Amino acid sequence: MLKTTFATKQLIIALGLGLAALFTATSAQAAVLTYQGDTTNETTWRRTAPGNPPTLISGEKDGNLGMSVPYSVFDFTVDQSGLYNISGESEPTPPANRKWDIFLALYQDSFNPTEQLTNVLVANTTTNGSTVTFNRELVTGQKYFLVTTGRRVNDFGQFSNTISGLGQITPIPESDSIPAMLVTGGITLLLYKRKLGLKI
Repeated sequence: MLKTTFATKQLIIALGLGLAALFTATSAQAAVLTYQGDTTNETTWRRTAPGNPPTLISGEKDGNLGMSVPYSVFDFTVDQSGLYNISGESEPTPPANRKWDIFLALYQDSFNPTEQLTNVLVANTTTNGSTVTFNRELVTGQKYFLVTTGRRVNDFGQFSNTISGLGQITPIPESDSIPAMLVTGGITLLLYKRKLGLKI
């Protein structure tokens, strides 16, 4: 458990800023969850093509085998329906030390890597190896599966994903082994960012 040891003056400033953020920005995000992972040496799948929702599996349009790439899955729910932003960023991978082209696919209810078009909501990628992002309406109580993979067969490695929106985002199953950080509310957000040295 994290312990906070702020001076009274710093706490009052943080509290004031947090309250101001809560009451002045109606579009402010109430919750942010960031987690890290690595697709290196993970199981491969023949990913979907990009789409909203996708209607093709990679290579299907051209009549070839498409891209079979390593992937990682993150299961979560939200406790408030609304618009959520989902983004992913790849990290530089040795030996070339370059960022790889990340690809995200969001599923609802269940995910089966051999039934790529079942339950898929949206899939998006980037061609610059940096970040990919999209918005999606999520529903309270539904199970969601965020699949992180690569655009091409040589696109894999470490990544950092962020889910943000109106309600609390909860990993499934809740486990200490999941390298995720959940921040809820303006005040808590400031305290955690100060303690952990995160960038605003």
